[in-house]
Amino acid sequence: MRMFAIALAFMTSQAAASDWTITSVDGAATTDAPTISFADGGISGSTGCNRFTGQADVAAGKLQLSPALAMTRRACLGAELSTQENRLTTLLQGSVEMQLDPFDDSLTLVGNGVTARLVPGLPQPAISSAAYVSVSGVDATLNIRSAATTSSSVVAHAPLGIILRNEGCEEGSDRTWCQIRFIDASGIEGWAAAEFLSPASAIRRAGAELFDQIGRVDCGTADGATAPCDYGLARETDGSGAILIYLADNRRLLLEFRGTSVMASGSDGASEIATEIGDADVVVTSGTDRVTLPKAVLLGE
Repeated sequence: MRMFAIALAFMTSQAAASDWTITSVDGAATTDAPTISFADGGISGSTGCNRFTGQADVAAGKLQLSPALAMTRRACLGAELSTQENRLTTLLQGSVEMQLDPFDDSLTLVGNGVTARLVPGLPQPAISSAAYVSVSGVDATLNIRSAATTSSSVVAHAPLGIILRNEGCEEGSDRTWCQIRFIDASGIEGWAAAEFLSPASAIRRAGAELFDQIGRVDCGTADGATAPCDYGLARETDGSGAILIYLADNRRLLLEFRGTSVMASGSDGASEIATEIGDADVVVTSGTDRVTLPKAVLLGE
């Protein structure tokens, strides 16, 4: 009983103000590193697809959640990620039991017929291997220094959200530093503290026209006319990615994909698409535009 009381007290204090990564849901390994954070009477996190926030109280081994989470409305790519989000949103309602494993410090949440295993800490972004990074976690700007130390001079200020080229990272005496280069005409180079950098996602890179691959696909209209149009593609390490289609009349269609599942992420004049999956192609219809995407392009074959 004493050990249980100690574990319960630890669990309550840990969960009251801490960050966790959700590693499995109903015994199945999760996709895209969903997370949950507890702080100040509330929770926040990500399902691996959408971000959520809500009210929560932790007491006596129970997590009492508000009836509904506030969530972003991004469509989830693929059935696996959609199922994961549905199970997590089902779990995070009402009264949820919390079970701490004192041997590995993992936390299990059980509620509404769903079980999720959590491990302490948030997933660490792979900064060192990211070709492009974006500034995050600062109020306004990040100091870019002449050398990998806080005692060196500041050569530039990088605003929140800007995308920078990553030339490589190294461990310093106080933190990890990354050598970065501005991708604008200035070409300024310097060093930035890695904790204020995040890998630039494929959707961000494609939107900024920083592509891993370029080419041409067939584009058509409602009247049946077709013509080649240019595209640029940015890909994540798991094979998913984003593709920017250059339509007629200087219009652009930005799409996200996972395998052959395609969704609209941003476009000129249209926010919804329809897809038809064929043997070799995925035909995307956006308004009066029809774009034929070869599966080989999406799958990187």
